[in-house]
Amino acid sequence: MILPIEQVFPDSLLLTMHQELPITGIVGVVGGAPGEVEAALRTLEASGASRPDALEVRADLFDRPWEAVEVLELFGSRVPIIFTVRLKSHGGRWEGDEFERVRLSEEALRRGATLVDAEWDSPAARELSQRAAPLVVSHHDFKGMMEPGELRRITCGMLELRPWALKCVPTATSQQDGVQMLEWIAQAGAEGPRRLGFAMGEMGLPSRVLSIAWGAPYTYAAMARAVAPGQVSVSDLRGLYRSPNLSRRTRVYGVVGNPVAHSLSPYLHNRAFSARSLDAVYLPLRINTFPELLDVVDSLGIDGLSVTLPFKEDALRAAHEADERARSAGAANTLLIDRSVVAQRSPEATARIRAFNTDFDGVLEPLHRRRLQLPGLSVAIIGNGGAARGAAKALLAAGAMVTLYYRNAERGEPVARSLGARGRNLGDFTPGSHQLIVNATSLGLHHGDGSPLSAKVFDPNTWAFEMIYDPPETQFLVDARAAGAQTITGREMLICQGRAQFKLFTGEEVSYEEFEAAFLEGQTARRGG
Repeated sequence: MILPIEQVFPDSLLLTMHQELPITGIVGVVGGAPGEVEAALRTLEASGASRPDALEVRADLFDRPWEAVEVLELFGSRVPIIFTVRLKSHGGRWEGDEFERVRLSEEALRRGATLVDAEWDSPAARELSQRAAPLVVSHHDFKGMMEPGELRRITCGMLELRPWALKCVPTATSQQDGVQMLEWIAQAGAEGPRRLGFAMGEMGLPSRVLSIAWGAPYTYAAMARAVAPGQVSVSDLRGLYRSPNLSRRTRVYGVVGNPVAHSLSPYLHNRAFSARSLDAVYLPLRINTFPELLDVVDSLGIDGLSVTLPFKEDALRAAHEADERARSAGAANTLLIDRSVVAQRSPEATARIRAFNTDFDGVLEPLHRRRLQLPGLSVAIIGNGGAARGAAKALLAAGAMVTLYYRNAERGEPVARSLGARGRNLGDFTPGSHQLIVNATSLGLHHGDGSPLSAKVFDPNTWAFEMIYDPPETQFLVDARAAGAQTITGREMLICQGRAQFKLFTGEEVSYEEFEAAFLEGQTARRGG
């Protein structure tokens, strides 16, 4: 016999729970894949960054949804539980009867679930609302971001169901989409239900991390496999980004690029912030165009940025002032956002962007560590983009003799000329003509990429410097090692330039060893180790 919700949760308890939402923090999602329930149980028995504050049991992802109800008893009273039977039209797998969904949800509440989730425009949500269930009404859009008018219409429709919380999750096509959802969270009235909002996809990651800081009671993370685009692990959300500890006062930094998901810089900077008890977070920010980033700098309160491909030249153009290194290289890899002028409350005041180029440190420090004599050293730099410009300027300033190699003379020659370096077509590269060869192209970023050079150019008297750090072994490095050449990896460059960035961001020093340990930790985590 199925009891009415009112008999499962007495009125007095319902009132208390409405006043204070019973779930906060990080909710790990259990989807019913083989071994996933057992893994969740093991995680709940442990402590540390991988332990969630609550679970969402996704019954629609189980082979037999009623098995999800039985699973609730395994979790017992260990953590609060959200029980969800997600419709296929909202990204789930449920295509069954709506009354059956209601029965599943009611039985889940009787077995210990704390909240149930249903789509705001579904018959199941209306029925559960009429039965006074502790309901989260939700909306998911996997196609993109809804227009502001549509978001208002959906919000009004959700509120009509008198839910305990509203959840709205579109798919980000720009960083502004994630900001819009954070602002939607912040617009929740003090007397109304709490709001859960962020954007899916890689561009939505910042909104996942910051949603609690903007007023959401909790956010979702993967326990094992991700069940939504852009969903990150519990350990990353809690241990790496420290999402539950962030607030609107937290200083926001990040790495901007496209692609940027591969970046290990969040491990370097976030670990250093945590070790120094700094209220700051460092986020990956994928963008399509640089103006898109400038549109959200103030909204997110960004104080500093690392800039990677292909936006280093855009970063310099956007800056109000730049250091000599950035100006001479024609590219910037670090931006600081100075709001001291804004603080003066002048009507004309705007935040000023200051540009720097710490790629100089990334190039020169690994060479100094090996005691290479740079004055007079013959160097070949492959490429003519922002990374090549920075490397060339750094080495020229150190007294090296630099030749820039490029595939397209129309684009490459003006760059070499502006740098004061020699320029050559890549096809004219002569083996044995240079002591140091630097790969400053993006060739090697993707699986299956070849090397920009023939393997014949390397010999035991050559140093090969790879600026790419992920993947850790590019064909350029493989060929160099096979020929007996000495190699310098992109890891060293990332760490050395990152140390200089951290000093600019915080005014504090970080050792090479500290960043290297964080890099290796991040590398292991990315491989699932």
